[in-house]
Amino acid sequence: MFGFVVASASSLSDEEKARYQAVYCGLCRALGERYGQAARAALTYDLTFFVLLCDSLHEPAESTGEAHCVTHPVKMMPYARSSWTDYAADLSVALAYHKCLDDIADDGSLTARAGRAALAGAYAQAEARIPEQCAAIEQSMARIRELEKSREEPSPDAAANEFGQLLGELFGHDQGFWADSMRTFGNALGRFVYLMDAAVDYADDEKSGSYNPFVALGSTPVAMGETLSLVAADAADAFERLPLEQDLHLLRSVLYEGIWIQFNRTYRKNNETRDAVAGL
Repeated sequence: MFGFVVASASSLSDEEKARYQAVYCGLCRALGERYGQAARAALTYDLTFFVLLCDSLHEPAESTGEAHCVTHPVKMMPYARSSWTDYAADLSVALAYHKCLDDIADDGSLTARAGRAALAGAYAQAEARIPEQCAAIEQSMARIRELEKSREEPSPDAAANEFGQLLGELFGHDQGFWADSMRTFGNALGRFVYLMDAAVDYADDEKSGSYNPFVALGSTPVAMGETLSLVAADAADAFERLPLEQDLHLLRSVLYEGIWIQFNRTYRKNNETRDAVAGL
């Protein structure tokens, strides 16, 4: 759904790349088995990160193997799955479905309408499996739309905070002793994702008049980078407090490098911006 919470491939070893791909393929298989082939369109590396994080935190039993799939009909693809993979598949469907609804509300996107139709049956199943999370997503997305459409100049942080609270609740579910810590981490990561999306979409939103907190403030690329750096630091602080060992370097490649890929690509010609976010 987000497209920002991804690993930086250049910093990974071949073994880590294989591990990352195996967990990604495991999530893809879970989507297909739980929701049908069409639901595989909801597959993201963002939720792959979540699986890796939860597997590192709880170290559950994993099932591994190799199999053909629709995308790779000839080559056998290694996969790795755990109990967290199934929950991530449920969240993938729910978040993707509501992203389609959000895009339809924004501009009537035909692509989003097609996505909504394709995911409608899967979402009904997800509602039955994770009803509280689906209700939370629905309420938060509605609140964010309300804030974005308001002409009463809401706080630029309001929508980001709302999305942060949502992701915090989704991350904190069933985490036992670590529920509060995961909720704190998810909250910071959610705020970062919302603001990063705004930074990357700045030019398009400025042109179209769509709500964007950075456009509302008249932010420069440097100012956006500084704001994002502060929120990323909150996420990193919460992350480093978790007792993680398994896949730690891989997880850090996401949180310290990968989340900046789209920002750097968007503003790569701006040397001053690169300096503003250097060292993260």
